[in-house]
Amino acid sequence: MKMTQLTCPNCGANLSVHPSDAIITCEYCGTSFEPGGERMQKHYAMKVNFGQNEAFDTLKAYLVKVPGVSNDLASIISFKDGNMTYYPYWVTNVKGIVSYVGRDRKATFRDKVKRRYSSISWEWVDEAGREEQTRQIRQYAGPAVRREIMNYPIATRGRRYFNLKEAQKYTANIVFSRIPEDQAKQQAISQTRQMIMSRIQKETEQIDNVRESFTVTDHAYVHVPIYSIRFTAGGGKVYEAALDASNGRVLYSDIPRTTGFKLKAGFTTILWFVVAAAGGVLMIFLPSFFYLGLGLLIIALVLALMTLFLSFRRTAAESAR
Repeated sequence: MKMTQLTCPNCGANLSVHPSDAIITCEYCGTSFEPGGERMQKHYAMKVNFGQNEAFDTLKAYLVKVPGVSNDLASIISFKDGNMTYYPYWVTNVKGIVSYVGRDRKATFRDKVKRRYSSISWEWVDEAGREEQTRQIRQYAGPAVRREIMNYPIATRGRRYFNLKEAQKYTANIVFSRIPEDQAKQQAISQTRQMIMSRIQKETEQIDNVRESFTVTDHAYVHVPIYSIRFTAGGGKVYEAALDASNGRVLYSDIPRTTGFKLKAGFTTILWFVVAAAGGVLMIFLPSFFYLGLGLLIIALVLALMTLFLSFRRTAAESAR
């Protein structure tokens, strides 16, 4: 694709950028700006707290806890190659206030006999309320990548102004935003509105009138340094993983499962299906043991599906801390 030529408004350097880039970071002075030349005032980055070797050690410590991985993983795993990329995210704080008028249905119980009512009637009643929420909306802003990176709930505490020298120190690739600043703000407002309206709709069946106000209280462009690492685990197969260089969190990793685990999981799955079949037989041919058979059937099927999930799951990801 033909690149677009732009001039940095700060140092005057000539830059070749993708025509879809909405925010550009100068590779010479680190200034971020829009294609029209307007500079970004709030461009932050998370600090790199883990070197590549430390990140790989963190990955090893995580993988040894994953079911199906060899107990000797620490001694057979081998680093192949890796790189760091600064991925862009918009972080927007939105304050939303929604006042509404509507109607809801109210039940009236009649003709109580002992402890039960023999009839129920419904009537519409007017309802009004006010919902106020402040939300922090985080949006991935770059070109298409793996969903784990696009949906990554980035940490924002400890952010600081973007430092080009730090990125250059780690020979990191810097990905530019494809979402303009104004569009990011509008998307954040839209998401906040959907959250508030969803909550209101759970409490009010019919909404007749709405008054709303949304204010962006803070808005920033944040780059997160993420390692992409490739490794082997005692064989020729190459596995991939990604870690946040600021906090060491594993975004995703291929799982180097052992052959023994796969065989054991397959045998266990078959065993649970046999138990489920036995439960079905009890239900059909021995009615007096119907509930016992039903219990065996349900429990065995659940355990079989769980075993299948563990054995076929190819990647693992670390939960938020």
